Amino acid sequence: VLAAPRNNIDELLQGMAAHSATTLCTMAALGMVMAMLLFVGSTAAEQFNETAAYQTCTTTPASCTHLSLDGNSMTGTLPSELGTFTSLTRMDLRSNQLTGTLPSELGSLTRLTHMDLHSNQLSGSLPSELGNLTQLYYMYLYSNQLTGTLPSELGALTRLYWMQLFSNQLTGSLPSELGALTSFGVMNLYSNQLTGSLPSELGALTRLIRMNHQDNLLTGTLPTELGMLTSLTKLDLHSNQLTGTLPSELGKLTRLSLIWLQDNQLTGTLSSELGALTRLVDMIVCDNAGLCGDIPTGVTPDAHSTHCPAGATFGTLLGLDCATSTPTESPSSPTSVSGEQPLKDNWFRKRNVARKRAFPQKYSWFRKQAKQEEVKNSTN
Repeated sequence: VLAAPRNNIDELLQGMAAHSATTLCTMAALGMVMAMLLFVGSTAAEQFNETAAYQTCTTTPASCTHLSLDGNSMTGTLPSELGTFTSLTRMDLRSNQLTGTLPSELGSLTRLTHMDLHSNQLSGSLPSELGNLTQLYYMYLYSNQLTGTLPSELGALTRLYWMQLFSNQLTGSLPSELGALTSFGVMNLYSNQLTGSLPSELGALTRLIRMNHQDNLLTGTLPTELGMLTSLTKLDLHSNQLTGTLPSELGKLTRLSLIWLQDNQLTGTLSSELGALTRLVDMIVCDNAGLCGDIPTGVTPDAHSTHCPAGATFGTLLGLDCATSTPTESPSSPTSVSGEQPLKDNWFRKRNVARKRAFPQKYSWFRKQAKQEEVKNSTN
């Protein structure tokens, strides 16, 4: 395990160098890695996480199994020498100020199960060599500045459960090879610049519980194969450019508690099969001017999208007549099921409650975003 505060690095290297001349040579590589990772200009141990502790790697870098240096304000780039840590099972360098690209040598860490590099300033594309990490369970690379497309080689990560790549600048379409990741539980790719349609192959991800791809540039129709995701509890595809109708197969997702499809270009009538979604606690489909019909019988009233802001295009929420495409009520004064006039502030409150319930670990981020939206809307 290597999770050492700065003032112990020299002691660590000296102790390991005492073993043999061969070890001293290999420690030079370790020293170079650590020198490149350490917080530049810092001499105070308190710059590092208070819980950090270390246990010397008694032979070579190849014997280290954990590299944990998170939250230490480190700068610099990831050195290619990290590829020599071939016994690593966990790499945790999150919440630093690391820059540069992901070295292709990371593909040599074939025992890695946890890769956590989120909340840095990493850039460049995802190297195709990441497809060699067939033991990987967690991939946390969110909140960086990564660009380029998702390599098809990621389809080889058949043990992957968590894919967290949101809040980057990724482009291109979702590779169909992702459908081979049958261990997938959480796939979060929101707040990127992804294009193209959702591949039908995603229907093979029967263990998936969360699919959050909102705030992208996705187009095309929702594949009927989404109805095969019977473990799904959260489906968020809002703020894309999706078209077509809502497939009736979505009614098979009986574990679904949240579905957000607002701000797309969806059309047609809500299928009566959606009435089978009796566990829904939050359903938002506003700002899809082509949607019409009534909320299906069986859906919990509290799940109605009545907490949309004033001025939104409501479609089905206002009982849009499918024959005339004329709303039965004014979209400037949306009404709830009980006939109340929900205020814009009430919409934010309800939305934040739903977000806190659905994504408790990210609620502080959502709250910040909501506050920014309130300020923006108050100036309009």
